[in-house]
Amino acid sequence: MKKIKEFFNNFGKREELVYIVVLLWISMGVYAAIKGANFSQLAAYFGSLTAYVATYIWSESKRPSEKTGIMKVGPNSRREVMIYAMVVLWTIVGIVAIWYDINLNDLAVYFVSLTGFVASWIAGEVYKPQDQIKKVQRPMPPSSKNIEV
Repeated sequence: MKKIKEFFNNFGKREELVYIVVLLWISMGVYAAIKGANFSQLAAYFGSLTAYVATYIWSESKRPSEKTGIMKVGPNSRREVMIYAMVVLWTIVGIVAIWYDINLNDLAVYFVSLTGFVASWIAGEVYKPQDQIKKVQRPMPPSSKNIEV
C-alpha cells in the first residue's frame, strides 16, 4: 500500500481517480477473461460507473476541494469519500458478479439507478457544501408557551 501511495503522491485528485479506474478496468478485464465473462456485459458494467466518476471530476474542476486527497494524510472531502465508497462498492459487487457468472448488464442497470441520487449530491457539494448548510441550520429554541391538549 505504501508503494501505491508513493505512486499517487504527486497526482491531483482527479488524476488519482482516473488512474484507479483505469487500473480497475485492466485488472477486472484480466479477471473477467480468466473467468470467461462476457466483455460486452463488462463494458456495460463499467459504463455504470462513468456518471459517478464524471460528476466527481466535473465537481472537482468546478470547485476544487481544499482538503487533501484520499491517498494523502489529512482530512478528505465528503464528495471524495462518496466517490471512493461508490468505486469500492462497485468493484466488490463486480468481482462477486464475475465470480458467480451473474449478468453484468443487470448489475449495470442496478448501479445506474442510483446515479441520480449520488451524482446530484456530489454536484450539489459544488454549489452549497454540506458544511455551509450545517452552519445555517440551527436548532430551534424551546418554546416558552405550553401547548394544552
